[in-house]
This record gives sequence, C-alpha cells and structure tokens, in this order.
Amino acid sequence: MDASSENHPTRRSQSANTRRYDRIARFYSTFEPLYLVFPPARRRAVAALGLKAGDTVLEIGAGTGRNFPYLVEAVGPSGTVIGVDASRGMLAEASKLSERHGWSNVQLLHQDATKLQLDRDVDGVLFSLSYSALPEPQPALARAWERLRPCSRVVVMDMGLTQGGPYSLLAPIARLLVKYAPGDAYSDPWSDLARYGPVETERFMAGFYYVSTVAKPQQP
Repeated sequence: MDASSENHPTRRSQSANTRRYDRIARFYSTFEPLYLVFPPARRRAVAALGLKAGDTVLEIGAGTGRNFPYLVEAVGPSGTVIGVDASRGMLAEASKLSERHGWSNVQLLHQDATKLQLDRDVDGVLFSLSYSALPEPQPALARAWERLRPCSRVVVMDMGLTQGGPYSLLAPIARLLVKYAPGDAYSDPWSDLARYGPVETERFMAGFYYVSTVAKPQQP
C-alpha cells in the first residue's frame, strides 16, 4: 500500500483502482444515479472552468466520458478535449461515446496522472469525481498545473461529507456514500489547491458535493 493509501484508508492503490474500474467500466453509467450526480452538477463544474471556443481542456480521470458533452460544447469544434485515465476499460467506453457523437476533437490518453505527459499546454483542467479516487492526487495536480496556461483554472468537482445544516438528517445517505462511493469521502482538495492560489469553493446538493476552483496567476 502506498503512503497516500495509508493516510486515506478509503483510497485504493493505483493497481487496485485500475482493476476495479476496468471491471465496472461497461456498467459505470448505470451507477451514476446512485451517487446523485446529474447533468446540472457536471455543467456547474464545466462552467467554473471559464472555457471559450478554441480552448484546450484536460480532464484527469475522464472515465467513460460523462463530461465530454459539456466540455465539447464549451470549447466548440475548434477546441480540443483531452481525456486522461489509467483504466483501459473506462477509456474504451469513452471512445465508444466519442464515436457515437462524432467528436473528432476528443483525444484519449491512457496514462497514470501522476506521470502525465502532454505535448501542449491547456486552458483548463477538470477533476470530476476523480480527485478523491486518485491514490496520489497531489502529484497529479502538480503535473497538470505545469501544463496549465496562466489565467486558466483547475476545477475539482467531487463529493465530500460536511458537518452541520442538514447533515444529521441525511446521515444515513452519507454513510452509504462513504461505504460505496469510489473515492475518499473525506478528501479535502481545497487544501491542495490552496498551495497554488486563492480557492473558491461552492457546495450544493445539501453540501455533499462541491466545486473548488483555483486560477493560475498571470506570469510577471
């Protein structure tokens, strides 16, 4: 078990993570309603990137491509969507989705995000329900940050448990999310993002989900 997995018991090792996603890839989309992840949440995350036509956007942990419709719409036909995932099974499903929609501007890369290699800089980086599932999210964030253009944003949309408000009323749901969700429900990516600049975090859906954003400053 790696150091990250030791510090976060609900995180799996990279190899275990990849095997798990390879097994469930064909059925992954059917699980989505269980986690209450509906299109408005995905649209909110993509909107936070502030993309424009012609931009290049990188999604780390792209999975089966559930965010691609919104990312392709944001960058337009002249832009590029790059999806990175360590699971070949998930990427195979993402490839089928791209083929069905005829997206010629979607590029899929089978890579470990902690060893990310890109041949270009990007105008936005999205971690959607992936930051909490990555065994080592900090190195993945650092590699993505290196390829992020100044004045562009990293956005993390994920699930995280919170205290107060309606939490006590929804505690039974929370316990199920902790047990069955693919990632670490106690992940706090805003702490990692804060190393790079001021972080804006918006919570929604009773506080279980959030969108955290940090912008790369203009170089002097």
